[in-house]
Amino acid sequence: RYRMPSWMIRDAALAASGLLSRDVGGPPVKPYQPDGIWAEATFGKIKYRMDQGDKLYRRSLYSYWRRIVGPTVFFDAAKRQTCEVKPNLTNTPLHALTTLNDVTFIEAARVLAERIILRQNADRDRIVDAFLTLTSREPEPNELALLQTRLSSTLEHFRSDPKAAESLLSVGQLPRNESMDPVRHAAYTTIINTLMNLDEVLVKP
Repeated sequence: RYRMPSWMIRDAALAASGLLSRDVGGPPVKPYQPDGIWAEATFGKIKYRMDQGDKLYRRSLYSYWRRIVGPTVFFDAAKRQTCEVKPNLTNTPLHALTTLNDVTFIEAARVLAERIILRQNADRDRIVDAFLTLTSREPEPNELALLQTRLSSTLEHFRSDPKAAESLLSVGQLPRNESMDPVRHAAYTTIINTLMNLDEVLVKP
């Protein structure tokens, strides 16, 4: 078993949410990256200008790459200044920092949460649906119980802080469904983001 390369993890998250653009070919695209990511390497002379619309969700293969500053979401990618024969697969806190907080992953969790809330009526069924979508199996009884408890505490948190729910649901360019209860939507976004970070989702057998 080994952790999938970061580009595969990104594409898998987009595919699970339904956001992944499956167009083939064409010029490179510039997906989400932190502000000022090129500033130090270019002395502030060249700015990263993020693309819009479907270009944000194209497969990682098409991501624009400066030789000295690669896409930040590719945390285990080779340095482009020199040839690398064998990929260096690492396991550091940087992985979780990215997969728990990067715009791409939060937006993917939000969109998948919206789809699951709309297609299932009961919380139990929604949790099972999310788990099955991301791991290709149904949760064990103890896993389901743990996730139900987590959902209850997360709902309570967002009910007490609705601004936090609104802030979470504003991540990413794709507009959210305004007709949905933001508290429940934010809670499921959190649960799904958690599931996306299970070893079972990030690691290949």
